[in-house]
Amino acid sequence: MATLSMQHTLPKLPVPSLDETLGKYLRSIEPLTTPEELERSKALAKDFAKPGGLGQILQQRLLDVDRAAPHNWLDDTWWISKAYHEWREPLLVNSNWYILMRNEINHPTEFYPTIENPAFTTFQVKRAAHLAQQLLDYTETLFSQNVAVEKTRAGPICMNQYTQLIGFTRIPQHGCDRLAYTPFPSPSKYIVLIINDQFFKINVYSKDNKRLLDGDLERLFLNAIKQLDHIKASAPVGLLTCDHRDAWTKAREHLVVLDPKNRESLQTIENALFCVTLDSTAEATKADRSDDFADWAKFGMHGHGGHNRWCDKSLNLIFERDGKFVCHGEHSPCDALIPAVIMDIIIRKPTDLNAPSTNAIVDAPQHLAFVTDTTTEEHIKAASVTIETLSKNSDCGIVYFDEYGSDYVKKVVKASPDAYMQMAIQLGYYKQIGQPCATYETASTRQFRNGRTETTRTLSKESFAFCKAMQDPSVKAEERVKLLRAAIAAHQQYQKDAANGKGCDRHLLGLRLCLQPGESHGLFQEPVFTKSASFLLSTSGLFAGDNFVGTGFGAMYPDGYGINYLAGGKTLKFGVESKFESKVTSTKEFGNYLRQALRDMRSTIEQTLPEDQRKIAAKL
Repeated sequence: MATLSMQHTLPKLPVPSLDETLGKYLRSIEPLTTPEELERSKALAKDFAKPGGLGQILQQRLLDVDRAAPHNWLDDTWWISKAYHEWREPLLVNSNWYILMRNEINHPTEFYPTIENPAFTTFQVKRAAHLAQQLLDYTETLFSQNVAVEKTRAGPICMNQYTQLIGFTRIPQHGCDRLAYTPFPSPSKYIVLIINDQFFKINVYSKDNKRLLDGDLERLFLNAIKQLDHIKASAPVGLLTCDHRDAWTKAREHLVVLDPKNRESLQTIENALFCVTLDSTAEATKADRSDDFADWAKFGMHGHGGHNRWCDKSLNLIFERDGKFVCHGEHSPCDALIPAVIMDIIIRKPTDLNAPSTNAIVDAPQHLAFVTDTTTEEHIKAASVTIETLSKNSDCGIVYFDEYGSDYVKKVVKASPDAYMQMAIQLGYYKQIGQPCATYETASTRQFRNGRTETTRTLSKESFAFCKAMQDPSVKAEERVKLLRAAIAAHQQYQKDAANGKGCDRHLLGLRLCLQPGESHGLFQEPVFTKSASFLLSTSGLFAGDNFVGTGFGAMYPDGYGINYLAGGKTLKFGVESKFESKVTSTKEFGNYLRQALRDMRSTIEQTLPEDQRKIAAKL
């Protein structure tokens, strides 16, 4: 069954009724309001939805938007621009995601410099060539539409995002960025290698159109490394992609006007299938579990000062001198789940240290030169300051918990691991801060054509009651477990509604985007409306992630956390990011509270189990 063969069978994203959305919204704000504030919001919601009221008018306008949309009223009309491209903050830390990949089973412990340049190691080059080739294998499978259609119990789900990854690049523009047009399948036959802030075009097909093998790519990578001694190095233009989007827009415009060679080099990078980086920092990044992998997580998030990155590229494979592998990507074309699935596939086959070659005739790597001047130098200097500020403020870590995992949750608690982990996050935050906050969890809407995401509002009156009970010594274990199960049930119901296109956030966004100049309503102006959508906890789960050390993205707010988690059978991993400047958050402290929350939840559950079941639980 061809990858896109079921697309035409998928329904369009629905437009929920006003009553559904307003009811869900009002329930979600209960833990964030006083009784008086809640009653005021209820009155405003009633006025908004009354016959002939503004809500009814906006709903009809949105239904017309839906009628005009060929696939999906949100994605066709607004989503990428409103969720990503109009946001002008730097992609580094704020938007881009990272995945820390596991080392090889027989990963070397000693690393030998290449003959071509001692800044790089032979295993680094071999592993980079191997995994680039594995990704090219996958790319060919995808482009020939032989990637299997994914399905749930309800049927097939949308595969469109798989067409939005390979070859994609974000282009900075004034006010709102754009994605460079990339047909599917991409016609590109090359990748870009980044070394020492220099860019090289690497053809991955021979002159008679045969795909190159690991050994061929290894030879080409070494050739590019050798060229470093002979070429005239260009300024580190890649740093500009890490800057504020308006600053990068201005710098890019200056580059393309300055010299035609610059547009040629830019377009070569932008049209590449993906980028591969060989990092040459002498001291390898530490991967220390006892320190929550903080050093490596920081490298995944922003690298060594933003060097050797092209943040606009949808997919970057980055290799350190000791062979550690990080995947880093731009978020707007597709959600991070898609590259995570692909990385989980390509990492499985180990590197062949004596990799085969085709010995085909292929062009040597082409250095992509940039012509710069003092203005560009000022732009790069300003970008470096931005990067340093972002990097120093980014408090990253991987909370690694191996006292139990999803096997225990499924077999003993008999609950959804995702919902259970969400409650652990709620409890960890409550332990640290002493109050609840608006919480976002990604819900996939891929059962609909071109579906992306909806918000699952994890915070509920049920989750709040559970957190308070867990911190109250007078509440017995049986009552705590009862409240935990109620919180999990509420979460799962909201998650189900969101996946069915009936969350409240996307609908409310659509209604507000239908407002005409001069129109407004008190419902949207209430402080709790903003507070309930200011997600101090921004969370998203992937899958077991046994091939990943951790994953992560940045916090949405200065006093918040960005949390991406993996529910392994024996191990739970949480990639956490916050800001050092915050007076209320700390990634390390939150990690400690989160671990204690997981321990407290297990202890509480086991207090309610019969003796024989406790013995079984102890083994999991």
